[in-house]
Amino acid sequence: MRKSLILFVLFCIGTCINVLWAQKQVSGVVMDKDLNEPLPGANVVEKGTTNGTITDMDGKYSLQVADNAILVFSYIGMETLEEPLNGRSVVDVTMTTGAQKINEVVVTAMGIQRKAKSLTYATQNVGGKELTRAKETNMINSLQGKTSGLVITPNASGAGGSSKILLRGNKSAQGNNQPLIVIDGIPMSNPETSQQGSEYDGRDGGDALSNLNPDDIASINVLKGASAAALYGSMAANGVIMITTKKGREGAIRIDFSSNITMETTLAAPKLQDRYGAVVTGDQLSAKSWGEKITGKASGADRLGEFFRTGANYINSISINGGTEHSQSYISYANTTTKGIMPTNDFYRHNMTARQTFNAFDNKLKIDASLSYITQKIINRPHGGNYFNALTGLYYFPANGDFKHYKNNFEVYDPLNSWNAQNWYTSLDADQQNPYWVLNRNKRTDKRDRFMASGTVKYNITDYLNVQGRLSLDQTKDFYDMKVFATTTSVLAPPNGRYKRETFDAKQFYGDLLVNFNKTFNEQWEVNASAGTSFTDFKTQRLYIDSDKGGLVLPNYFVPENGATNGIQRSESPRKRLNSVFFTAQAGYKSMIYLDVTGRNDWSSTLAYTNNISYFYPSVGLTALLNEMIPMSEKINLLKFRGSYSIVGNDMPAYITKPKDGFNLGQLEPNNKVPFKEMKPEKLHSMEFGADLAMFDSRLNFDITYYKTNSKNQYFQVSSPVASGYDAFYINTGNIQNQGFESSVSWTQDLAADLSWKTDFNISFNDNKVKELDPALGKYVTIGEGAGFRFILEEGGSYGDIYTRTLKRTDDGVVDLDEKGNIQLTDYEYVGNVNAKWQLGWGNTFNYKDFSLYFLIDGKIGGNTVGMTQSYLDSYGVTETTADARDNGGVDLGNGQKMDAEKYYSAVAGKDKAGDQYVYSATNFRLRELSLGYTFRNLFGVSKNLSLSLVARNLFFIYKDSPHDPDMSISTSNGWQGFDIFGLPATRSYGFNLKATF
Repeated sequence: MRKSLILFVLFCIGTCINVLWAQKQVSGVVMDKDLNEPLPGANVVEKGTTNGTITDMDGKYSLQVADNAILVFSYIGMETLEEPLNGRSVVDVTMTTGAQKINEVVVTAMGIQRKAKSLTYATQNVGGKELTRAKETNMINSLQGKTSGLVITPNASGAGGSSKILLRGNKSAQGNNQPLIVIDGIPMSNPETSQQGSEYDGRDGGDALSNLNPDDIASINVLKGASAAALYGSMAANGVIMITTKKGREGAIRIDFSSNITMETTLAAPKLQDRYGAVVTGDQLSAKSWGEKITGKASGADRLGEFFRTGANYINSISINGGTEHSQSYISYANTTTKGIMPTNDFYRHNMTARQTFNAFDNKLKIDASLSYITQKIINRPHGGNYFNALTGLYYFPANGDFKHYKNNFEVYDPLNSWNAQNWYTSLDADQQNPYWVLNRNKRTDKRDRFMASGTVKYNITDYLNVQGRLSLDQTKDFYDMKVFATTTSVLAPPNGRYKRETFDAKQFYGDLLVNFNKTFNEQWEVNASAGTSFTDFKTQRLYIDSDKGGLVLPNYFVPENGATNGIQRSESPRKRLNSVFFTAQAGYKSMIYLDVTGRNDWSSTLAYTNNISYFYPSVGLTALLNEMIPMSEKINLLKFRGSYSIVGNDMPAYITKPKDGFNLGQLEPNNKVPFKEMKPEKLHSMEFGADLAMFDSRLNFDITYYKTNSKNQYFQVSSPVASGYDAFYINTGNIQNQGFESSVSWTQDLAADLSWKTDFNISFNDNKVKELDPALGKYVTIGEGAGFRFILEEGGSYGDIYTRTLKRTDDGVVDLDEKGNIQLTDYEYVGNVNAKWQLGWGNTFNYKDFSLYFLIDGKIGGNTVGMTQSYLDSYGVTETTADARDNGGVDLGNGQKMDAEKYYSAVAGKDKAGDQYVYSATNFRLRELSLGYTFRNLFGVSKNLSLSLVARNLFFIYKDSPHDPDMSISTSNGWQGFDIFGLPATRSYGFNLKATF
């Protein structure tokens, strides 16, 4: 143990002990074609034996083999190569990455490796460089547009904000729709944090995936459908994001350093007018800008430029790895500092990771241990909504006001109360405050500490049979507080101020045990099988304190003990346990046909007190490689057809079967929901069929998949009869269907001796239908509602349908006025859907000698987005749209008749008005990513390179209809997608990325 500890801390370098019975010494170098540099950590094995090694930090290897040996070169995410020795003593190879190469090895469910050609379902592998080429604070956002069928929607909440991830559409009305995240075969804790759930207030508590350091990630494999994820049973309904992290490699110590520095500016801020001001009465300005035309200088015209700063993002990381044949170490540190475009919004994160691997007993025993610690702090994280939002006052401010005055004098001394009071151009209300008061006197702080530890022990009983055990602990501790000073608008705080504090502690303990069997019989039959058991124990503790309407005893003294009466003090501590047994078996014949069968049985604590605590989730799949069955042209390297069917689940929240009573300030709050004794888990029935094609030495790769899923046993809450003694009860009902296709194609072309081009195109289509709902739910179910909009589930409709009141028109499209000449509105009507049906991405890479150029264009077609920011601003008369209407003499009603602009927008814009006028097409295309780089090779020694790149993200829109970025939202909650209400504007970033190897 002491020796192992020394190896872990100091990374001592030993010598390799090669097998003694080999007859010939062979050596060489393995190169990464895409990076044009040596590939460390590649596996080199003598075919048909367990005799092998891995390449060192310079991509070099040395091995003693038989004279007639065949060497097999493999690396996760790359095409496996076989090289006959043919008398050679030096064998150099170049390995390539790409979309489902013929012999590529990929990581599948439970961390099991499979040949890509044998898979019966769709997956897509993404190299770690896609996350680090142009870095994002939330690394998952770097995958936007790069994977077919993967939809990523970031929150409009700045650095560290959550992102909603969808694979193949929304499936659950009330439950989780995001995929399972798995790191090195172990499910990651991804607790549900605070998210905005109304038009007024809320906050983004962040997600678990945004904490990770992208430089620690080797590759990501996206298991898109239920069949691919079936081994995870009740956690598999939404697919899986499989993350493989970096680990130590045999060889001399290698140091990798990277520094990414980018600047940020606004990309899609509202277009505000500078022609008309507020009504002036003495030295006072009216709240709204429906006054006369400005004749002199519009002092407040450039208030957005004066308010928003140029953001800056600094991500620096360093890693050290190396080791001997028996012990390898990897240690890394990353520091992220972000200055948001909103003043005072700062983000700080530190990531520390250590990973140690050991090989013993002639490589029969392998031990892999990792430890990560993450700490981050966010000051004034932006959020959407009207309350506590600096953007409302900023946008509403009239162009004829002196914005700089209120910036420098956001508070003035009040001698009557002996404190500084808020200063603003108009009376304070729920809609707006001085933005600088919000930033400095409604201050918010988020802190997170996260600890992740895991260990894997694997023992090779024979060369075809092994047993493996894993344990992990993932703990997240969040702290949030908000200090609301006296003279904040009375709608939001009592006279002496308000204090809010929230602590959140989530802990997940996971373990599994697997037996793996992999053997080839008579060089014809391949059998790969695994069986095992696992458990997941997840518990959270949340404490919420809010002085609320009672306010503070002493003004502006922010401690829980200073809260007056009638406040809020609640705690909750739900716990869930999931026990499972599972198996998977794959049989292949002559590399022509593969049959996959999996099964998993789950016992979930959420189903306690019911007769349904145990559920079985099966899957079956078949793959046929026609190019192996039928003689074909040598130009065809792979022609594969595949199909699969599976049933998986979506686990329920805790305590629905036996709800718990609550407490607030020591007072009992009795449960008001009927215990759901008949509850069943949501079940997803999924089928998919697809084909894969590789041609011209795998320079052309194409895949296409059709899928259909039906999510049944949805759970809903229904109002109870008064006589029951309860307010509500639950039912299982419903059938939500998603069907569509995904496809990707790539082409690699050598244009000249030193010039190559690779292009990747992906496209996906998804159609969602609500096939069935129970009549007990009424005509429809509302999953989100606010500001005059409802997001509704209705039988025959689709998930995310938008309903709102519309502008009443005659049959020929003219605005229909009542007898007094006033605008009329209809009742709630269907006006669109928030989900785009088509997603597209097109990436291109050009390499010329040591230069590289990459750009990505992506977009979506269809769907709608709600622009409530534009609606509110129109009602205040501060937008370019309202100024144009006034310049044109009013708003044309469709027949040449014009209505006064103020009268029109006062009736149409704002809360609960003609919402259809602010529903926009979500179709958009943009230049998502751009990188131009040069590599200085061998600058610090052999294979010690320096790479410098100019990088940019979200440079500009090629096409956009909405006034805001339609790919952002205010919340990851199910009912609040495609909704903009004073969210932080989208940004473009540009800077440079430096990478060095020592």
